[in-house]
Amino acid sequence: MAEETDQEKDLPASEQKIRKAREEGNLPRSRELGGGAVLLSGVGLLYAMGGELVGQSEKLMRQGLMLEREHAFDTKYMGLKWVSMLQESLVILVPLFLVVVVAAILANVALGGLNWSTTPMEPKFSKLNPITGLKNIFSVNGLAELVKAILKTVLLGGVGYLLLMQDLGEFTQLSAMPLEHGMAETARITIKDALILSIVFLLIVAIDVPYQLWRYYKGLRMNLEELKRESKESEGDPHLKGKIRSMQREAARRRMMASVPNADVIVTNPTHYSVALKYDKDGKGAPRVVAKGIGPLALKIREVGKEHKVPMVEAPPLARALYSNVELEQEIPGALYTAVAKLLAYVYALAEGRGHLVEVPGDSDIPKGMDPGPAA
Repeated sequence: MAEETDQEKDLPASEQKIRKAREEGNLPRSRELGGGAVLLSGVGLLYAMGGELVGQSEKLMRQGLMLEREHAFDTKYMGLKWVSMLQESLVILVPLFLVVVVAAILANVALGGLNWSTTPMEPKFSKLNPITGLKNIFSVNGLAELVKAILKTVLLGGVGYLLLMQDLGEFTQLSAMPLEHGMAETARITIKDALILSIVFLLIVAIDVPYQLWRYYKGLRMNLEELKRESKESEGDPHLKGKIRSMQREAARRRMMASVPNADVIVTNPTHYSVALKYDKDGKGAPRVVAKGIGPLALKIREVGKEHKVPMVEAPPLARALYSNVELEQEIPGALYTAVAKLLAYVYALAEGRGHLVEVPGDSDIPKGMDPGPAA
């Protein structure tokens, strides 16, 4: 069953899942990359500072081999001398330790990035389960790691053996050389062999890094159900969102209908459109649309307007232009000033009983392109 589930996970991991994995301390890592970085940095430092390191080592070796007669049987002195030589040895090796540590850290950061998480340090009883441990050992992953370890051992061991056989003759001659020459020759052979082994190790790194990245992202793959569940969790339940939008629309509609009784005029066409306009007579702004609708909503606007005795004027081109080009609580654009001025003049004349003397705005008062036409 688990295998079937894994086969179904054929979708790449989402950004959210990758981010969550990083927060939990789950990052792509390659032990071989760290080992290769340590080896190369160590060889590089030996090559750059070889002469100085050999000189300091030679000096330390001379001190260790030289002993005054009066100190030969002084156990206290011998102990102090040993501590002193140990301290000097550590001082010599400090640069090497620092370079190696920095290289190991940078190698891990280069692959998985810098990340801080306490989750991996949390105790998990599942890690103590022997059955889980056996499953990990005999899994495909465990098998791949075993094959990689065997190949690494064979490859590095084989190359190391060949180098040892090649240098065997030179090693036998070191004892006959003066100390300075012997130390220098030893350093040369060591750096040469370490460099060759480092190059061989880079081949292992070149194989392991892509494999670890592939394994990491494969482990984070998702199936369709997981993707849907994640989408629902991150964006919310679509049914709930739809209900909220519906409630928001209903609240906006109620606010709009509450503005209809205060409108100065409702401009309509016979069947589809209704647009309510409000004009502040102090002259501080242009008339604005306080309500608009088509179909049943248009009829509701007319009903409320009729109930509150709001004048209604049938002007189809202007009704369509206002509905299509002006949003709620927005002032009318300058292109419609003439048509709306005619409309308001007609309303005021109608209130004074001389509406027959004023013309209702028509097609010629609407700029081209603003009226979508009767079919809209």
